[in-house]
Amino acid sequence: MEMKLRKLWPLVGALCLSVSTAFAHSTTQDSSSTYGSSVDSSSQSEQGTYQRGTFREITPPAGPRVAHGADVFITADFIWWKASEEGLPFSRSGVNAVSATSLADVFSSPSKGKIASAGEDWAPGFKVGLGLNMGHDGWDVYAQYTWLHPSNTKTQKGTNLDYPGAISLGGSYSEIQGKWDLHFNVIDLELGRNFYLSQFLTIRPHIGFKGTWQDHDWKITAKAANPIDISYKDQEESKIKSLTGPVHFNKHYDVWGIGLRGGFNIAWYMSKCWSIYGDLSLSTLWTNYHKQTLTAKIDDKTSGKSRGVVNIDNGNTYTCKYVGELELGLRWETWFYDDNYHLAVQAGWEQQTWINWSAFTTLIGGTPYHDFSVQGPNLKFRFDF
Repeated sequence: MEMKLRKLWPLVGALCLSVSTAFAHSTTQDSSSTYGSSVDSSSQSEQGTYQRGTFREITPPAGPRVAHGADVFITADFIWWKASEEGLPFSRSGVNAVSATSLADVFSSPSKGKIASAGEDWAPGFKVGLGLNMGHDGWDVYAQYTWLHPSNTKTQKGTNLDYPGAISLGGSYSEIQGKWDLHFNVIDLELGRNFYLSQFLTIRPHIGFKGTWQDHDWKITAKAANPIDISYKDQEESKIKSLTGPVHFNKHYDVWGIGLRGGFNIAWYMSKCWSIYGDLSLSTLWTNYHKQTLTAKIDDKTSGKSRGVVNIDNGNTYTCKYVGELELGLRWETWFYDDNYHLAVQAGWEQQTWINWSAFTTLIGGTPYHDFSVQGPNLKFRFDF
């Protein structure tokens, strides 16, 4: 037994020597490298064990960047959007008048009617933007302004027309016109970084701020089928004054908002120049509704005077709102003049939903909130220099 142990001692010694040698080699290699990047001992002693820029780049920047440029880029968009504001019916037909001129009219059924709304319109607009590609880790700063001014006017004619709102002045109307007008202004400020997820897939997460100021106006003009009677007393005697009309309803509100915005831009490259892109973002805005007015009056063509019926101004209202944005499209881009300039052209379809944004005041029930949305084609040009 002793002879067998003597034969094993050289084998055990050799095994221990090999393990200690391997451990020493591993320690030396770790001390002269940082996260897989080879750094010599002199460089390590000068820079320390942690130095930004000495690590392997995990998510390389995707640009676009130009050679020997100012790292500045500009954008310009032509948009043709349909703006839609819910809850804005201005006229309805298919309702029988309360009064009847004969026994047959008492039991008659109304003809098929419809509700007309003016709260939507296709309109041209634009966006302009300015950006800067920073030298720090491929980050960029980008600001963009959006302008849109839709306006829509519709008219409904017929018999026994009525305004489907909370204001009832009696009688029926033969013609009702609704006009909707919107001034839409938005500024987006982003801090983002565009980088490669794979050889042909890039993503640009971003975070920043969103600000907006808007004017919403809604007017209704109704021509009465018969003069509207107003009762009054003159020297303790009851009299009736018949006003010819028309009747005017006017609702209006101004709103501004500012808050946080975040999302990402993604692109899948089919070739060096062509890619399919998608943008998604979500914002939460602290908003202030002001000049929330509701007025109504009846004109009299005979006397040239008007009788005011309603005059409401709700003042300031503060609340928090949410905005969702989504765009999908096709992009083409190229570099030229020894890569000193970059040009990109993209066409897509964009949708925005402003949740519970519309805030027109009603006579009964305060201010019911409705969604407001814009959607349509977007043609963007980008130039880097």
